[in-house]
Amino acid sequence: MIFKILMLLLVVAGLVYWIRQPRGVQAAAPYAPARPRRPAFVALCVAAAISAVASALSVVLWMGSVAGGVTGGGYRGEADFLLPVAGSLLALAVACAVGAFLKRRG
Repeated sequence: MIFKILMLLLVVAGLVYWIRQPRGVQAAAPYAPARPRRPAFVALCVAAAISAVASALSVVLWMGSVAGGVTGGGYRGEADFLLPVAGSLLALAVACAVGAFLKRRG
C-alpha cells in the first residue's frame, strides 16, 4: 500500500516538474534570463506537500471510520491500516521538508 502511494507521489512530482519547465529565452527578450532551476528543491517541496495532504486525508478517513455515529454501528477494526499509513506519510513529509530546507540553504 505504501509503495503504491510513494509511486503515485513520484509520478505527480515528475509531472509537475515536467510541466513547470522553464521556457527558452529569446534573443530579443526584454527581460533578464531566468535563474538556474533547482529541480531537487522543487521536487522535495512538491513531495512534502503531497505527503502532508495524503497523511491528513488518511487520518480523517480513519477518524471517520472510528466514529460510531458515522459508521452507524460502531468500530469493528476495518480501517486499522490507515493510521500507520498516515504516520509513515507524515514522516515522509517531514523528511522531504527537511531535505528541501537543506537544499534551499546550501
